[in-house]
Amino acid sequence: MRKRGSREFIDSFGAVTRRLRAIAGEAYAAFEVGTAQAKLLRHIGSAGRISQADLARATQTAPTLTGRALETLVKRAWVRRKRSEEDRREYVLELTPAGHRIRERVEEARDGIVDRVAIVLDEKDYEDFDRIAKKILTAFAESDQSPQRPDPGGVPGR
Repeated sequence: MRKRGSREFIDSFGAVTRRLRAIAGEAYAAFEVGTAQAKLLRHIGSAGRISQADLARATQTAPTLTGRALETLVKRAWVRRKRSEEDRREYVLELTPAGHRIRERVEEARDGIVDRVAIVLDEKDYEDFDRIAKKILTAFAESDQSPQRPDPGGVPGR
């Protein structure tokens, strides 16, 4: 049975998600990086070196989409991609010095978004959101065995 306000909650949650994606997209566009590319730069930078397959899994992005997003990063010489010495079928990724500089800009832009959120939310808001998010993730984990998406579109989150 549907509870009162459920539809409105989903609509509001969708509006917040779309707005955060749009704000992130605008912030990253200033230095010609898309939200998917920003997410990949962040993950490669935090890992140091990561296989392309592990990056796809870590970002919960389809391997083909990961490969396409990486092409631009490689062409711009922000990411170095080479065959793994341990497993020649795999590619290992790492940031170049220019890639580290762009990643810093991505992190600064992301921090700016996080700061904007922090201005309007208090500790109780964070606790309420965590409680609600856990309930929703649990409800969908029981009925849907696909991976959760904790960081949709590379917007503030993880």
